[in-house]
Amino acid sequence: MLAVGIDGGGSRTRFVLYDEKAGILNSVKIDTPANYHLVAVEKVKEVFEYGIKRVSNGSPFDIVGAGLSGVDRADDKKVISEIFEDMGIKNFIISNDGVAALWGATGGVGVLMISGTGSIIVGRNSKGDVCRAGGWGYMFDEYCSGFWLSNRAAMAALDYKDGIGPFTTLESALLDFYGIKAIDDIIYLYYSNFDKSKIASAAKVVLQEAQKGDEVSMKIVKTCLENSLNMISMVARRCGFGEKFIFSYAGGLFNSEYFLRKTKGAFESTFPKAQFKQPEFGADVGAALMAIDSWRRKNEQVR
Repeated sequence: MLAVGIDGGGSRTRFVLYDEKAGILNSVKIDTPANYHLVAVEKVKEVFEYGIKRVSNGSPFDIVGAGLSGVDRADDKKVISEIFEDMGIKNFIISNDGVAALWGATGGVGVLMISGTGSIIVGRNSKGDVCRAGGWGYMFDEYCSGFWLSNRAAMAALDYKDGIGPFTTLESALLDFYGIKAIDDIIYLYYSNFDKSKIASAAKVVLQEAQKGDEVSMKIVKTCLENSLNMISMVARRCGFGEKFIFSYAGGLFNSEYFLRKTKGAFESTFPKAQFKQPEFGADVGAALMAIDSWRRKNEQVR
């Protein structure tokens, strides 16, 4: 079976042509988002048409799987369904990009933690039940997200300036990272020229200072992991996994060896009978695997 997998994020869209026997046949990346909350629906359709045509080279395929950011509710799926229908694509399945990432990382069953600009915990069992925790947006506490770490670092630096918090090397590190002269100026990043991604990118500063031994930075990382472990536990319980389940990870924060090591250590201490697994594929292949599984389940029901 031949499937096109789509991983549509908030900044770029990835396409893959995947054969269940031969594996990856082709892949394409387009530096345009496929989140219709960020760009017009017509633009999303344009991205889909261009990406699918390029990755398939115009050849026929059986089904499309799309894992898209900003697609969490029935109304969202309806919008994307109408796009595919207008394109003449009859066989497709749509999910949140976190579900597609889970498919890519674990093969569709297990728990996944995504830590990028935002964060979310997603679980799926063998029955197809999907559970989640977090992922509510930067205005809420998305523990172990880049924005959360960076925001807590800014608060810690300001607390030290106000005399109500302990000394932290985060102040000088943030000045260097953002290119500002005084920590007071950090507020302009939030109120005058707000850029969520720019703020979130300072998470690397928190991780670097924590690795160097800054106690405030270490406490921020410890807090984010403790809260994420609680959510992992809840998602695993809702999926009915018990103590034994597969766990994997995705997102830019895991590019930090320090963060990956700390997450792995905390996870294995909390869930000694579970398996900490390196992700096998990305969300683009995960979307294709999800589509193939959907096709198979649908045909079994017909029989």
